[in-house]
Parts: sequence; structure tokens; C-alpha cells
Amino acid sequence: MTKRMYRIAVVGGAGTWGRHYLRAYANHPDCEVVALVDRARDRRQTFADHYGVRAVYDEVDDLLADEVPDIVSIILPVSQSPAAVIACAEAGVKVVSCEKPIAVDLAQADRMVRVCRERGTGLGCGTACWEVPYLLETVEWIQAGNIGKLTGAAIPGGLPREVSGAGCVQLTMMRLVTGMEVEWVEGWTLPPEPGFVPPPGMAVDEIDCPAYGRLGLSGGIVCEIPEPCAVSCRVSVTGENGQVWITGPRPVLVQGRGTLSTPVSPGFFETTDPGDFFTRVVERLMRAFDTGGEVQCSGHDYRQALEIAIALKLSAQRGHQRIALPLQDRSLRIFPHPYRLKGGDVAGWASIGYTGPPQVES
Repeated sequence: MTKRMYRIAVVGGAGTWGRHYLRAYANHPDCEVVALVDRARDRRQTFADHYGVRAVYDEVDDLLADEVPDIVSIILPVSQSPAAVIACAEAGVKVVSCEKPIAVDLAQADRMVRVCRERGTGLGCGTACWEVPYLLETVEWIQAGNIGKLTGAAIPGGLPREVSGAGCVQLTMMRLVTGMEVEWVEGWTLPPEPGFVPPPGMAVDEIDCPAYGRLGLSGGIVCEIPEPCAVSCRVSVTGENGQVWITGPRPVLVQGRGTLSTPVSPGFFETTDPGDFFTRVVERLMRAFDTGGEVQCSGHDYRQALEIAIALKLSAQRGHQRIALPLQDRSLRIFPHPYRLKGGDVAGWASIGYTGPPQVES
């Protein structure tokens, strides 16, 4: 039997994050990168030559006019990402992915999720499921009842720089680890960091910023988000018979209560090889292509995270009052850091600490 080869296009593959997707696909034995889409023409050609990509384009529409790949990974600034995702779905691409945050406003995120579902396109977003080794295995361990019924949750380090732009990772992890949705929010915010400015004519209170507060979950428990602090733990949960801290280099698992509590090391810590980060990220898109089901770490997940982030800011603006979810006003939005909104070629690479545009890895 002939082995299946997935036809891949990478949009933004000559960017800081996109180059890692391009490398992972190009090095995967089951993938053929048929196209690289990027407006940085000189840089993209260097990447295309290095990885043997036969076609390059300025725009997603140019690609789709020539062919419809099996999988398209879109690593673009958030101002451009929604339109590219929708174009791919409407053209018949079976699986498409984008990066965080999923959109600026809820209406955009809603449309991305809705169009992809209507067209039968699997939509993946971000990399939260793989940013802590053994995260998915730990979630299964919790779901198997190893610490009993969950009684509490927390995001111990808070949301220190961006409630949306970076905070969507912790918020997505929290939903994954607890298996619960957020039903209400009580929020506080801190001033945005220097360089976080809204586009001309937009409200200052729509800028991404640090946040903290409380989230009421569907399982009847509360997730506490303290003021941002130097704690590496992404998410923690407490059960009737133990606790779990989602942190690196691997999660910390404790069973028992009080003086009877003890750390445990399940077998998956020893037998599961986390492997290359980006290989695992792209392979989840390949699995979705094969099954036709929901993509692991989905657009829906990151749409939910955006909504929680917006609700935290909205609560802070309204004197920390409790805000029920889902939000009725889908025009609500958060403008992320200019680098996330516009990209390094427009906002400037130094705006986020880079010395210049990305180079091909040796």
C-alpha cells in the first residue's frame, strides 16, 4: 500500500514562529510542503530554497487559486489571521491552523469557528497542549480519578503580561486540565507594559494588559488567578485526594491529603518520549485530517480563552462585578501587543526583543 503524503502549505513560514512549522513539516517523512506564503519575498525565497519548497506566494488567495492543500498552517499577525483561515475553509482545505490570540474581537473568532464547522474544516489554534511535557498524559491521569473529584483550581503565576496574547495559553490549559467551562468571571487588571498601545482611534481600555481574578467553573469550583508573580506553574488543581501542578520539566503529581500526601511518578513519565515540540504540534493536524474530527487544541478552545480574557477586563472596568459567560456583546475586543497585531516586519523586531528578522536554521 502506498503511504499517504500530506500536501502542506505554510503561511508566514519565513517568520519567527512560522519557520519552526516549516521545518517540522519539511523534515516529516509523511509531508510534502507544496507552498510557502509570505510577503517577505527575499527572506521567503531563502527558506523555500533551503527546504525545497517548489512554490511561493504573496497571499493566501494566490495559493488557493492554484491548488487546495490538505493542511494549511497559518502563522500570521492576528490582524491578518482570521481572513486567511476563513479563505482556506471556504476553498475546501480540510485542516487549517492559526496562532494565538485567535482574533482581536469575539465576532471574528465566532465566524472563524462557525465557517470551519460549516465547511467541515478542522480548525486548530496555538500550542497550549504541548507547552508542558506530559500535559495530555497528566490530564488523562486526572480524569481517571487519581486525585478524586476536583475541588479547586488556580493559575498560580497570574496572567503577567497579556491577559489575551499570552494568557490564552494558561486559560486554555486550565479548561483542558479541569475539563470544565467558565461560567462567570470577576476581574482586576494592571497597567499595560510600555509599547502596548491601541491602533489610532481605538479605546485605551481595549489594550491587552496583565490581569487577575476569579473564574467560576461549570463543575461548581472556582479557579483563582492571583496578581502576577514569579511562579513557573501554569495551572494547578486540587482534588479530594491530591493535587497537580502543571509545570516544567514535568508536572508534579501528589496523591493523598495532609500528612498522608506523597509525590507519585506514573509510568508515562518514564515510557512516553515527548519528542520534538513542533513535530507533535503538526502531527495533531495530520491526525485531524485522517479522522475528520475536531483538532486537538482547537479554534474553539482559543475562542473560549479570548472570551474569558475579555470578560476579565470587562469586569475590571465595571468595578470587578461578576460577568456571566457567554458574553452577549460579540463586538468586544482586545488589541494585543503591536508585534502580535502587525508582525515584526511592520511593528519592528526590536519591539519584542529580537535583533532582526529570522534566519534559516543551520
